[in-house]
Amino acid sequence: MVFLVLTPLVAGCLTTDEQVQAIEQEEAIVTEEIITPDEPMEQEETSVDEETVEAVELMSFEVDFTFDLQRTAENPLRGFYTNYDWGEPVYDFPASLEFAYIPLSELMSGPSNFTFDTGLEPRLVAAEGRAHQLILRPYIDYPNKASGLPSFLEGQVEMRSYSEHGGGMSPDYNNSELREALSSFIQAFGQSYDGDNRIAVIQLGLLGFWGEWHTWPHSEWFPGDEYLNEILDLYDQSFNHTLLQVRYPVANTPNLEIGFHDDSFAHSTIGDVEWYFHTRLVASSADEHWKHSPVGGELRPEVQQSIFEDDSNSQHQNFTQCVEATHASMLLNYAAFSGGLNSTNETQNAENAALSLGYALHVSHANLSNNQLNLTIENRGIAPFYYPLSIQLTDGENTTLTLELPVYIAGQTESPISFDVSSLQLPSNDSVWTLSLYSESILPSQHILFATSPGNALIQVE
Repeated sequence: MVFLVLTPLVAGCLTTDEQVQAIEQEEAIVTEEIITPDEPMEQEETSVDEETVEAVELMSFEVDFTFDLQRTAENPLRGFYTNYDWGEPVYDFPASLEFAYIPLSELMSGPSNFTFDTGLEPRLVAAEGRAHQLILRPYIDYPNKASGLPSFLEGQVEMRSYSEHGGGMSPDYNNSELREALSSFIQAFGQSYDGDNRIAVIQLGLLGFWGEWHTWPHSEWFPGDEYLNEILDLYDQSFNHTLLQVRYPVANTPNLEIGFHDDSFAHSTIGDVEWYFHTRLVASSADEHWKHSPVGGELRPEVQQSIFEDDSNSQHQNFTQCVEATHASMLLNYAAFSGGLNSTNETQNAENAALSLGYALHVSHANLSNNQLNLTIENRGIAPFYYPLSIQLTDGENTTLTLELPVYIAGQTESPISFDVSSLQLPSNDSVWTLSLYSESILPSQHILFATSPGNALIQVE
């Protein structure tokens, strides 16, 4: 629904020329009343720009916009995504992200020698070519795969064999040379890639099976809190812009602006079991980290092909309840892209589930009065947009005004924001004002759309 209120001088949505003509006629009437017949009438010349400004001052309107979540399906930094190393998608599921596990051996070849150009750059270039940002996790130990230990550390670090999860070799994380190598890597990684808009999120990785910060059932192999804090602090110091996630709320994570990833989402996310994901967040007082750092992870592989069936009887948790509890923004869901959805209804259910993740910024109301355009913006999603974000207002001559937006926390009401529009061309039916969102932290090929129907009034949204 769109509702407009116009002052008499611009009633009917007159064009700029018509508005100026109306103003001149009004001025002529006033002039005749104050000049005597014996005095010659003198017309004061006024520039078109001054007349336009005066018309803006006299103009007012209000617009109520309609919420439209569907148009945001490919918005950056939210939704489902896949891992292209596992196979090219066979279904065109909406996505703005993709994922990669990267062995540390592909990223460094010596204590201070790094191979980002061959181990990381090709992945970033490929993702950008698909208009995707990359979420990545470096690892050393991935069960059932070759070790990711850099070759210069082979023979220097004790490796422990295990048969669980398909088997593998777990390094001695207390080894001093390995610790020095990890410290060197994290710092070099940050120096090279902090703020790189091709990267959406870095999952800390490096430690444990799958870089998942556990060595269960060999818990004694995993390093203690003192070393975990060293890793956490190094990542925190090395990345001041790029978003970070870690698997569990361990050691000092509750005191850092680092998000979390639940790699068993909708399987062991919520409930009374102490090691379940959200339960651990609550116990660690980290359950509100979502307000400043994103929650992500992976929809548990065992439930991906059944959780969105209309009559699913599989052992999984309620997806909506898991999202509401964790405020998740993004999830790896390979089945959605690989043909694992078996019906039209299942596909639609999965697309709706993806839309329920992350932010949904909606312009609900706009009003213009006294050269001020006031906008009411709501976040009807479950989580914020985490990177710096601006709103732009553009007139028919492509003059653009920009305001930095606050972080809109889901469920909180923010005060309206205001533009001083005295420098803009008047809007008309043929030359509307346009609102759009902008962030330097996304790819140039990506667009952040409002969860708002574009409308057909004097002001519209992108």
